[in-house]
Amino acid sequence: MSHYLIENKSIVWSMSFCWLAMLLTVFILNVILGLVVHFFDYTQVIWWHALSPYFIALLIFVMLWSVGAELYVLREGGHSLAKQLKARRLVFDESTPEENTALKVVEQVANSFAIDTPAVYVLPDEVGVNALTAGFKSQDIVIILTWGALQNLDELELYGLLSYEFNQILSGEAVENTKLKILYSGLTTFSQWGSKLAQAGYSPYATKRRNKFETIFVAIGGVIWLIGSLGILITRFIKYLTLSGRTFRNDLKTMHLMNNNANIQTLLRIYVHHSGSQIHSAYSESISHMCFANSLSPQSWMNIHPSIKERIYELNPTLLQDLQLENLRKLRSRPLFSLFRSLEEEITDITTPWSSPQPLPLLRLSPISFALNDAIKPLNPEVRKHKKRPELIQRAMQTATGSREIMVAILMIRQYREFIPQDAPVSHAIVDALLNLDGRIHVQIFHDACKNIGHMPTSIARQFLTKLASIIQADGEVGLLDALLLERVKHELNLMPAHLPAAFEDVKSQIVHLIDALLHVQQINSPNQLEVRERILRFLLTEDEMQIYADISDEPLDLAEILNDVSGLLLRDRLNILAIAERCLWSDRIITQDELDVLELLYWRLGFETKEVVEQMQKKNSLMII
Repeated sequence: MSHYLIENKSIVWSMSFCWLAMLLTVFILNVILGLVVHFFDYTQVIWWHALSPYFIALLIFVMLWSVGAELYVLREGGHSLAKQLKARRLVFDESTPEENTALKVVEQVANSFAIDTPAVYVLPDEVGVNALTAGFKSQDIVIILTWGALQNLDELELYGLLSYEFNQILSGEAVENTKLKILYSGLTTFSQWGSKLAQAGYSPYATKRRNKFETIFVAIGGVIWLIGSLGILITRFIKYLTLSGRTFRNDLKTMHLMNNNANIQTLLRIYVHHSGSQIHSAYSESISHMCFANSLSPQSWMNIHPSIKERIYELNPTLLQDLQLENLRKLRSRPLFSLFRSLEEEITDITTPWSSPQPLPLLRLSPISFALNDAIKPLNPEVRKHKKRPELIQRAMQTATGSREIMVAILMIRQYREFIPQDAPVSHAIVDALLNLDGRIHVQIFHDACKNIGHMPTSIARQFLTKLASIIQADGEVGLLDALLLERVKHELNLMPAHLPAAFEDVKSQIVHLIDALLHVQQINSPNQLEVRERILRFLLTEDEMQIYADISDEPLDLAEILNDVSGLLLRDRLNILAIAERCLWSDRIITQDELDVLELLYWRLGFETKEVVEQMQKKNSLMII
């Protein structure tokens, strides 16, 4: 009961300020008119003149009429607002995979709080990452997402965004926001009329003969818009005074409500997104107080929402420092920056995650050879998983120590194939048993063994990772498949580094290195490799950048670090890179077992489900003529 009284008091308080804003607007406009009247008649008082009763009555009538009209337009609650914004409703049977993910998350969160699942809409033309919730009661509450949110956020980040919206539903703030939009519409009417009148006078896309009074329309419309802009300015000022402090409070309430930090990850994504959270709709001003983040330009005065940077700092003061250090590290890895770096300067990391053994290896420029029958066509995943294995391998897989020994042996075989050094730290009996198997089964055995290695103390786990890394770069080179297998082990041992969101422009050198690593897993000759490389990079780089990255780098690199950087890209960017690579590499040729393993692991490492990808590639292979 007390919670209800507090929320009700908050609504009354906000509405009172809204009426105060209307009265202030009427007073200022009347004074401006009084100045004009006083100029022609010095006997008239500025704040109350002969035209004041009629002018004030007209203003109040227009404001009340606009509020009444807005109340009629939004009579169906959130659904009416979605229609006003020209949003499209999402339904499972007619939605894209990204839209289905959003619907699934909304349904899960609604079920967890035992409330009705709100309808979900999308603003199809908005590339910024944002969302808002509107409605009067549970039957008409809706959540409206921008297209940018669906295209750029993965499932965890959507969960963070939608958690904030559900917090507004549960607290009653969504209802309050909808009522405030109706009330504040009385202050935006003049501005909207001015814009419409100016547009009536001039349209750049008009096909018929242009209006001869267009100059007059534009001039009068501009004056009306200018007068109406006072209402917008006062509205923004009152909203800033009354509503600006609640964003931090809602962020903290969302974290406590959901008991996780998903909304921080969402804020980080918006922080690196080129369009931020801006909404370019004509209604962006009127819905600014309803949105997850600022819907106006960051340069606008008195924004209701604090900047994304301030919100991240409020939730986790050290996170921005980590992100800045990460960006600085990426910047310093560029060749030009090293020219300006002093010899004494040193970058120190706050955390000490596991890193690859030094010296770092070069990129392996040719695939590790397999027997011809191993390389042509991949096995069916179910067949590969259940294919009979030697008794020695099965016995070893029953213990954590034996599983680790098998993993070491498989990586040794991948490096040396038929010849394993006698002094190698591996059981030669296991090596012999593995060599008698089809080579295409080795990676599947590695995955199965990885699940059986059991829990290890952090220090022992780090030593084991170092041992595996030393094997795959023993000859000074490293391949993408081996690096991805090591990532799988890191994931199993809970040693995966926390990836920070990254902007596409900041990791272009890492993307080029990843493409080079992916390219050299392919069973195609060198001239064709260079041709395919250029074709892929033209989709991702500008002409100037093509010149910079024209040659394959021969510098030592850390593929694990590169994979972590690329996994921090926006969802759309990660999908784009993978789609381009698939189209250029396998549109006209069969995929081999190694290539399929790399593709599956790469999808997994970048945060995607892999089962459908494997199935699609298998179907494509069955249609190819070998």
